[in-house]
Parts: sequence; structure tokens; C-alpha cells
Amino acid sequence: MTIYYLTFLALFIIGFIYERLQLKKGAETFFIAFVLLVMQLIYGLRYEVGVDWFNYINVYERHVSNAWSFSTPEIAYKYLNVFSDMLGTGIVGVVFVSTLLLLVFSFAAPYRLGINPFYYMAVVAPYHFVVSGMNLTRQAVAISIFIFAVTYLLQKRKLLYALWILAASMFHFSAILMLGFLFIDFRKRYLLPPLLFIVIPLLAVALKFYDQYLDTDMQNAGLILRVGFLFPAAFLILAHKKKWVQMDLIRFRLCLVTVLMGPALLAVSLLSSTMADRFSYYFIVLAALLIMEQVINSKRRSFDLMTYASPLLCITAMAAFVVWHIGSGYIPHYEFQHLFSEK
Repeated sequence: MTIYYLTFLALFIIGFIYERLQLKKGAETFFIAFVLLVMQLIYGLRYEVGVDWFNYINVYERHVSNAWSFSTPEIAYKYLNVFSDMLGTGIVGVVFVSTLLLLVFSFAAPYRLGINPFYYMAVVAPYHFVVSGMNLTRQAVAISIFIFAVTYLLQKRKLLYALWILAASMFHFSAILMLGFLFIDFRKRYLLPPLLFIVIPLLAVALKFYDQYLDTDMQNAGLILRVGFLFPAAFLILAHKKKWVQMDLIRFRLCLVTVLMGPALLAVSLLSSTMADRFSYYFIVLAALLIMEQVINSKRRSFDLMTYASPLLCITAMAAFVVWHIGSGYIPHYEFQHLFSEK
């Protein structure tokens, strides 16, 4: 597990250097691309890492044997498997491309908003990059595309937001529920029709597609660690209520959703802790993006809690990761192996 801790530390150090260099646009892009290339060569070529590694091999074999029939709405992930088989790269090719998509979209999202992408990734990496990215391969890609799509929503470019969400749902269908954010700036009296005729039907379809989460008796103890991130994030938002209410309606309501999501997911966990856990990842990356955007737009004052928001979120994420590392029975599955390392 040492490699993950070193990655977190490296992201902070690189983020510090990146901020101090103040590179021009072209050099900045090259700098980020070089770091992504290094991370891709390390993590994109991982082998037998993650609890679901062999489950994904079964999924791969199922998609390949049924290549030209519409058997799933997660069509992008299916044909990633099919084309990887055609190229002879197998599951290794699927993991390589999935990791590349995760890295590119996860770094591009904060970069588009002027946030230091290395600091952002360092904050969310314990959840998004390791626990999700090293195991929940297709959902990790969907989450990465989702947070990239949010940058267009914040710019009120809703058509592009919707298209990116549809692309995300082609990797993991759960992302389709994020289309509900298209109506987030509607006046209250106009919210009922899209809720009744769009959001609730989408929720019903998603529940039908993932009904195994409802049927299982398995309890996901890690949910507390994931949802636990949302409560400090909610505290930061509420502690600066005067600033948040002055924002545009989309940002304000996204912040409101973030505040409410922790208790909401705990309520959902009574129905299915696994389902609540899976959805928590979407709101972890969203909460971090919203707060870190506010950090760069705020004056730094020693008495202002927002000045310390990023370190506070980082401490929360790292504490959760350490607890998970010490207490989880799944840790042996996350021990890192590289494709070219000695077995």
C-alpha cells in the first residue's frame, strides 16, 4: 500500500511546484500531461489489483462472447472490452484505457475551473483514485466524466453537460441519475414536473438495473468512511453561508445538495448500504470541486475557515484512508502489482 501513500504525497509536492512555477498555457499543459503519463504507466499497467479484478474478467468474457448484441446500456464499456479483445490486449487493455480516461477527466475538471488539479486529485484520491479507481473500474470512469461534465453545468452549458452525462452512463448506468441536475436552477414551482416525469422514472430504471444491490444482504462498512467526507464538506459550506447564498443559483443549489447528501445517503443505506456507498463517490468529487473553487475565489485571511478548507478536506480523506487501510479485510486485494513486475 506504500505506493498509494507516496502518490498522495507526490501529488501535493507536484501541486506546490506547479503553483509556484506559474507556467504559460502551453508549458502548463505539457507539465500536466507529463505527470499523467507517468501515473498512466504505473497505474494503467496494474495487474490483479482490486477486489473485483476477476469479476471484471468474467464481464470481459461475457461482452466478448456476445459482442454484437445490445445486452447492456453500458455500451461504451462493453465495446471497450470488445475492441480490446480484437486488438489482442484483453483485460489489460480495458484497464489501461479505463485508467487513462479516469486520469484525463479527473484532472481536466478542476483545470477548467482554474483549480490546481494536483491539489484536487490529492484531496479526492484516497476515495476516487484508490478505493474506486483501483476496483470499481467502469464506475470510476463514469465518476470522472461526471465531474468533468459538472464544469459545463457551472458554466450554464446544459446541453454539453447532458451529453457528457450520457457518455458517463455508457460506462456505468448509475450516472444517468445525474441528469437530474439539469433542472437544478428551475424555479421551485417548475421543479415538480421534471421530478415526476424524468428524475423518478430514471431512478426506477437505475434501481431495476442494479437490483442486485437491493437483493443482497451484504453490508458495506466502508460507507461510513465515504459519507464521513461529506459532513466536514457540509460544515465548510454552512460555516460560509453568507458567501454561498451570494452565488449563482446553480452553485448555491449544488452546495445545498452537498449539505443534504450525507444524511440522505445514510437513509438510503437502510435500504442498501452498497447502493448508498456507490453513489457517495459522485458527491465526494462534487463536494471537493465546489469547495476548492470557492477557495480560489476567496481572499485568504488567517481567521477565515475557508483558507484552510483544502487541508481540512485532505486530512479528512487521509484519516479515512488510514482507517480503511488498517480495518478493511479487502486490503490484500489492493496490494499493488505491476504487469511487468515479478510474480
